[in-house]
Amino acid sequence: MHDYAYLTPESQINHHFMQHRIHKILLVCCTYDGYILEEDGHIESQINREYMELNMSNPPSLTRVESTSQALELLAQRNDFDFVLTMYNVGEPNVFDFARKVKQINSKLPVVLLTSFSKEIYRQIDEQKCDAIDNIFCWHGNTDLIIAIIKLMEDKLNAESDILEGGVQAILLVEDSIRFYSTYLPELYKIILLQNSEFLKDAYNEQQQIYRKRARPKVLLATNYEEAMSIYERYKGNMLGVISDVGLVMKHGDNSEDENPEAGIEICRRIKSETPWMPVLMQSSQNSLAAVAEQIGAGFISKSSQTLLQELQDVVLREFGFGDFVFRDLESGTIVGQAKDLSQMQELIATVPDDMLEYHLSQMHLSKWLYARGMFPLAKVLRSINSSHFNSTAEHRAALVGMFKDYRTMLGQGVVAQFDEETYSDAIGFARLGEGSIGGKARGLAFMNSMLSKYNHYYKYPNVRIMIPRSLVVATDYFDEFIRLNGLKYVISQEADDDTVLSEFLNSVLPIDLYNKLSVFVKTCRKPLAIRSSSKLEDSHYQPFAGIYSTYMIPRCEDDDQMLRMLVRAIKSVYASVYYTSSRAYIQSSQNLISEEKMAVLIQEVCGTEEDGYFFPTLSGVARSQNLYPLGYEKAEDGVCNIVMGLGKAVVDGGKSLRFSPAYTTRRCKLLLWN
Repeated sequence: MHDYAYLTPESQINHHFMQHRIHKILLVCCTYDGYILEEDGHIESQINREYMELNMSNPPSLTRVESTSQALELLAQRNDFDFVLTMYNVGEPNVFDFARKVKQINSKLPVVLLTSFSKEIYRQIDEQKCDAIDNIFCWHGNTDLIIAIIKLMEDKLNAESDILEGGVQAILLVEDSIRFYSTYLPELYKIILLQNSEFLKDAYNEQQQIYRKRARPKVLLATNYEEAMSIYERYKGNMLGVISDVGLVMKHGDNSEDENPEAGIEICRRIKSETPWMPVLMQSSQNSLAAVAEQIGAGFISKSSQTLLQELQDVVLREFGFGDFVFRDLESGTIVGQAKDLSQMQELIATVPDDMLEYHLSQMHLSKWLYARGMFPLAKVLRSINSSHFNSTAEHRAALVGMFKDYRTMLGQGVVAQFDEETYSDAIGFARLGEGSIGGKARGLAFMNSMLSKYNHYYKYPNVRIMIPRSLVVATDYFDEFIRLNGLKYVISQEADDDTVLSEFLNSVLPIDLYNKLSVFVKTCRKPLAIRSSSKLEDSHYQPFAGIYSTYMIPRCEDDDQMLRMLVRAIKSVYASVYYTSSRAYIQSSQNLISEEKMAVLIQEVCGTEEDGYFFPTLSGVARSQNLYPLGYEKAEDGVCNIVMGLGKAVVDGGKSLRFSPAYTTRRCKLLLWN
């Protein structure tokens, strides 16, 4: 087993992503433009819908005025706008003078010009050289552009912190044509945001999902050669790829007719010479430059292509680490394997041919794929090691499999994941079915699980992993549904004997939704299972319920259907134990009502090893915080433990066991060795 203590859990990364957000936008447009832009007042609802479909929160709000003069009056009264979005023909002062006046009111408030494509308008923009306008976009009548503008501005605000401190990746778009970058940006963000939604399937709880959303790759726009090289030099350690035009102006303020026809080629050549594995895409209306791109080692798409956006999407998905990871035969190009998540990637790393694995590692494809998904700790480790660190490819492969397995397991530590049939795997340490209470026993174990993660005990000792046995909790709402579905309420009011209660429950059916989810869970099991009670009252302060309800053990069967049948019977039997005679008596003696008790069920894998067809549980025991019979210099507050080999029946029945104080484990072990 390899020691990768430097694989920091996502939950322990202290950086706060996306600290600067766009919340309020001042929209300046005349009535006619407002109608076109808002589609009869629906642009804000369209943006909200787009945000909901992309699983994004906090959509911005728009405040519309009809002229620049009205906008200036409003800005004089309010200072809560994040940026100004203005159309071209919006009265007096004109947009250029308006932008200058806005900067006088608030020098840090961005002004963005949105205009239809017109050579005359672009000529005036070139002549004015207005530095007060931060960005200019060509309006195509598509709300995707509005979302792209918002995300681009947020990326610019957060780039310094999130990329250099948080490890977020970036895509550099180098393009000086307003028309083309207004076309590219919505497509790039659509790819990133939709892929980001797919990446959330590897997240086990809401906290990890929020982390992945905010750690999505950023898009950085450069409109001249100097700006492009400045951005690249600053963020090249966190770059997923570069998309560059060929003809570019050299610096900000240069006229478009003075552009350098080979500036983009120089950018691509320099990047490929420094980092050969960096994906670089050259795009130009001159198809003859495809040969130049091939010579440099860059990709190429033609701006005059009828399928420009589709080609752009294909290249980004294939080369920038998005989409499924595809392993192909290096000679024939035949697909050998395809990974859409960490589990499938782990399986393929263990099985693909040596030459294929070494090729992808040498080109940094695996680390890029992980970086694009926001899995920075694992991606950073993969990028820091290479074949020279190992004696053979087999050793390198084994290390990678160990890293992926450890990382997947680590992601599942410290969280209570909501069970999902599509994404559930054996790496999820603690999951729940249903929205009700998980009960006292499961709650205590979940708390211990969170403490192990919080203090990083998973990696505390070399070659040792400390964790809670893999657990699944069936919440109390399924218990309520089971009682209602089978009409078992009468059992609460009747004094039926235990055999009758058990028979009634075993002859009842579980909710079909629960049954289907349990069938998915069973397919991931490789060990025997303990089906344990976890009622609402169980493990309550000052009224312990230990031993009151039933626990069942079922073996691991090769036949999943047979194991599912045993699991279903065990769950129904645990449900039935709520209404046994001894349970009723104890609940009444503790001054609780039987009608208030709700049962959750905790399903756990049994820890142990298999030998010659027999499964041997490892250790069991009881730990007490107070030692009422301390020995020697032990103190009562040091606590005491009793452990035995196996399932712990000897401890519960008062049989022989190993007794020791956690504060003096070394002394106790020496006494045992001496005896």
